[in-house]
Amino acid sequence: MYTFANRKILVTGSSRGIGRAVAERLSATGATLGIHGRDASRVEAACGELAGRGSKAIPLVFDFSDPAQAVSAVRAFCDRAGGIDGLVNNAGGGKASAFRGMALEKWRSTFSVNLEAAMLAAREAYSAMRSGGGTIVNIASIAAHGPGKWMGADYAASKAGLVSITKSLAFEAARFGIRVNAVSPGLVDTDMTAILPEETRKGLNIPLGRFAAPAEVAAAVAFLLSDASAYITGEVLHVDGGLWM
Repeated sequence: MYTFANRKILVTGSSRGIGRAVAERLSATGATLGIHGRDASRVEAACGELAGRGSKAIPLVFDFSDPAQAVSAVRAFCDRAGGIDGLVNNAGGGKASAFRGMALEKWRSTFSVNLEAAMLAAREAYSAMRSGGGTIVNIASIAAHGPGKWMGADYAASKAGLVSITKSLAFEAARFGIRVNAVSPGLVDTDMTAILPEETRKGLNIPLGRFAAPAEVAAAVAFLLSDASAYITGEVLHVDGGLWM
């Protein structure tokens, strides 16, 4: 188990799903956490549960469909926590749709949350970390590396952009002791994939034969945040059961 005692880590989109699993993993080792979401009741419930385990959890209610609120979220966390050592850019989403006939507004909406808000959060965290170093982990997707088979071209393109940002920022920030990596999950058992019909699930031919549990993605994130990966930056770690190989 990696230790994050006395580290201040903001996890966006952490009131449920993968982000919640990441927060639970980090809280077990003493991190001060920023718990972010757009639903105040979900955020407060997550903070209450983590506090019950002895963790310090700071609630942050911001709606990243307005990308500027990502900057506000990072600043609020820094103010309340007294700085930032780590950022997990997890907030995002999308709905499956065909490329033909895709509304431009849907394209822009997906990019606003998945790419623009993530970029602004990373940029703000980067600025705050320049004097003392830190780590940033972006949650991309297997969709970033091929066709958007399940979520559509807008989702795939936005996540491919996040991979590109990961590498560009890793190169620029390295001299300040800041590491930037990404995790590309495959199919994970969350409410986002719950809508997939059983026949679709069976037809995916995942080599390991199942979807990932959110905790398995969280384990990869914890590794990239930890000192165990101190010489790793600019990398994308696939957590997909062998689906992309």
